[in-house]
Amino acid sequence: MNNLKMVLKNISKRKGIYFLIMIQVMVSVWLLLTRIDAIEKINKIEKDVESAISKDSSRILRLTIIEEGTKPKDFLKFREEVLDKELLEYIAFNMYGSISIDEFCNNSKYKDMKNEFKEEIPMDDGNINTLGIENGIENLIKLNIVKGRNLNDEDFKWYEKGNTVPALGGYGLYRYGLIDIGDKLKDKYENIEYEIVGIIDEDDKWFFDNDMSNSEMRHLKDTLILPINSKESYGTVYVPTMHYFGEISGNKSSEEAIAELEKISKKHNVQIGFETLKRSIERGKEVVENEFKYYLIFSILFLIGTTFGITVMIVLLLNSRKHDIGVRIAVGASFKDIKRMISGEILFVNILSTLIVSTIYFIQEKILFVMDNEVVNMMDINLLTFISVIVGVAFMCILPIYIVTKRLSKFNPSELVGGRE
Repeated sequence: MNNLKMVLKNISKRKGIYFLIMIQVMVSVWLLLTRIDAIEKINKIEKDVESAISKDSSRILRLTIIEEGTKPKDFLKFREEVLDKELLEYIAFNMYGSISIDEFCNNSKYKDMKNEFKEEIPMDDGNINTLGIENGIENLIKLNIVKGRNLNDEDFKWYEKGNTVPALGGYGLYRYGLIDIGDKLKDKYENIEYEIVGIIDEDDKWFFDNDMSNSEMRHLKDTLILPINSKESYGTVYVPTMHYFGEISGNKSSEEAIAELEKISKKHNVQIGFETLKRSIERGKEVVENEFKYYLIFSILFLIGTTFGITVMIVLLLNSRKHDIGVRIAVGASFKDIKRMISGEILFVNILSTLIVSTIYFIQEKILFVMDNEVVNMMDINLLTFISVIVGVAFMCILPIYIVTKRLSKFNPSELVGGRE
């Protein structure tokens, strides 16, 4: 305890120089921490994808419409032939949106849920997130139904029977008493009502946008999953320009399926790119990983440069403290005590700086996780990240301590007492 008090006292006397050292350490640790953690998260992309889909990613094709002006009739003919030949089980897309529900307006439970998820109460009271899916996507998403049932083929024909849309509800909506099986919710602006047929698990998740390759996922606990009215979707001038997905039928290899699909797309004058989801993920991962490797190299070089800079500052500080060191030796302190004291100051500043940065980073990630409703495993600090930061900080401690020790051993006791060179 006495040693700690002495270290704090010495640092307080030289707070200006130590503050500069702390800033350098914190910047170095921040760069190292964020870059290595980012690379580790990138390495988990494939695992995250597999955890969110119920099928083998190598059997799922991503279809990208290359020409934005593709006409619906051409695309629908292409899709019809593909399904008739049983090349794919389905060709479908999903899209996020929102609707306003009458029953949620001026509802304290609705506001409580928004507050828990750190979401702003929208200007349009009663607004709720939705995930619209075409027939087929309900089998691609790994949904765990905790109450009621999943959507079925008949649910996607709801517009033929009236204005009641079958819907799956997120567990957060159910937990707050906003929905239950059989409940009917009225759309605030349209003559449509939504009937809850199933409640999904709180941990169920899906990709944040239609491009699965970036692996950004969010929980669906505050979301209604709705079957898309395909008749309405393709009633526009052009086909919706987004990624479509399809599951390869039978025992065909992905290469065989893609070759046949390309022939059919040319036949119907539809320009579509085909790629397995697995390959898409790998390609996206490679691009981002290569980019972050350069960031990591820069971070390591910055840390090395900072370490040498800190070492120079410590040596200059040491020279200015000759008188103080001489006085301590005169009253009985040994060179070993002096080395221990200065080493303690270096260790304290480095460790404190690292703790501050790590705390800020963790809090930031936690806040982003809650605000963006992301999945937890996208913000976990990996063991390799933790070890890398420890190694980096150790390097920033060991080199200055070693140089200071060498420098002290060259000091002459007589000149220290006098405080002169």
